[in-house]
Amino acid sequence: MIRQILIFLVTFSAVLCCAIPARQNTPATAASKSGVNEDEPDLVVVKVDGLPVTEKQVVAAIDQLANQKRMTLDQRKQRNAVLFQDAIEELIRVALIKNQARLQNITVDTAKVDEQLQQISKQFPSRDDFLKAIEAQGITETDLRKNIEESLGIQEVLNQVTRDVPAATEEEISKFYNDNPDKFMMPERVHAAHILLRTDPKNTSEENMEIKKKLEQIRAEIESKAITFADAAAKYSQDPSNAQKGGDLGFFTRGQMVKPIEEAAFTTIPGTLSPIVKTQFGYHLIQVIETRIAGKLPLEEAKPAISKHLNQIAKQNAAKKYIDALKAKAEIETYMTQEEFVKRHPAN
Repeated sequence: MIRQILIFLVTFSAVLCCAIPARQNTPATAASKSGVNEDEPDLVVVKVDGLPVTEKQVVAAIDQLANQKRMTLDQRKQRNAVLFQDAIEELIRVALIKNQARLQNITVDTAKVDEQLQQISKQFPSRDDFLKAIEAQGITETDLRKNIEESLGIQEVLNQVTRDVPAATEEEISKFYNDNPDKFMMPERVHAAHILLRTDPKNTSEENMEIKKKLEQIRAEIESKAITFADAAAKYSQDPSNAQKGGDLGFFTRGQMVKPIEEAAFTTIPGTLSPIVKTQFGYHLIQVIETRIAGKLPLEEAKPAISKHLNQIAKQNAAKKYIDALKAKAEIETYMTQEEFVKRHPAN
């Protein structure tokens, strides 16, 4: 549940508030409508300690939850009925924390808001595309800034609640490791690096042979110790994703790489270089750093992931306890029932 809240805080930064002001409504007025007209005020569904949760927020929440959950086709068609209560519960929790952020006078650094806004806008080809996308959600850039600021304020409340949660102990990590052996079974894997010289589909065979010859010369430099593999990768490799990391591909299992690279990596002795192989990308020289047979991941290697997992659970539990306590004391008023909401938003 709390994991959903944390996801919710990120995915709902653009819908926590709507551009159109909310107006109070009664169940009768809510039920009398057959749908939401964009020109009408946004109806209130629930109030949490006076903070309104609006109809458009519920619609957006349902859409987000539908994207997160595994649902059958029939469930998706009926998602407004199936997910209404879940969406309301999520929005109530967010409203409770928003109120706490306001009561605690939490201020958010403008630079952090700017940074998040830039990260969002960079996901679009141009500023015009970005503005059109947020306009399609019924909000302006000013609204989005406000929503980001509120989201960061909410996150700060949760950070304060979970700040002093103790980290997992060695005993807890060992117990989790021993109690969940199936989680640490690993297939055969190899740690390798590569140098890529790209080819073009339009190249002639002679041009490709020249590229391969150049890679052979690089191989000779490495084997003569005139240059290290990592330095050669940084200098020559045309794979921008890892050239500056010495061509490091990390550990991978069978099926994760294109076949020629996989076959070369899994058949080359660790500490040596593979024959030059050709893929659709070009010519590759592979250095095998280490191979590991299938088996259980050693505790020492599993510790970081286990520690992160247990720490996350501990923080989720602390946040849940905090939110449950807020909810127990909150005044929650319902203005639109599930039946009324579904009547306004029938299956589609």
